[in-house]
Amino acid sequence: MKRMAMLFALIVSGIIFSNCEGPEGPPGPTVYPYVTDIKLNFDGDLNANIASQLVRHDVKLYQGDVVLIFVMEDTDNKGNPIWSPLPQRYFVYDNATQQDEELEYIYNYGVNDFEIIARATAPLGIFNGNGSHPGFLKNMIFRIIYVPGADPVQKFNSTNSSNSEIHPLSYDEVVAKYNLQNINVVKKY
Repeated sequence: MKRMAMLFALIVSGIIFSNCEGPEGPPGPTVYPYVTDIKLNFDGDLNANIASQLVRHDVKLYQGDVVLIFVMEDTDNKGNPIWSPLPQRYFVYDNATQQDEELEYIYNYGVNDFEIIARATAPLGIFNGNGSHPGFLKNMIFRIIYVPGADPVQKFNSTNSSNSEIHPLSYDEVVAKYNLQNINVVKKY
């Protein structure tokens, strides 16, 4: 009888304590890979040839982690975004100089933040948009992908092995390589 009472007490206390819930603890570490979109403007000083945006990471970056940044170029006929890896260049004809001027987006990153830089061969105002082009400085959407570990994302892309060049993977290649098909994108705009 004592054993039965002890067993019953053990079962009842297990049920009671398993249903107890305390305050929620701090959030755990971000699960990699992590993908986020941001919208940035680079039209602060249109007379300058360079502008940059410094952005703090949403996640903790560890030694060997890789940050990949893409810019949304356009959308396809179904409305899906078309992403191009940075660095990315845009060319605009300048009537004053009668030549094509170049705007290039590049980026760098460290353990705390990343920086997207717009640098041009002429004042940024030329790239601000007019009737002949939509502009490449305002409401630029960038996709940031955080990839864990020391896995540089480059490939050899040449049929002639003696003349191989290293190119960044396209957005679709990154999605396939790192299995990002079902990752929720954190939108910050």
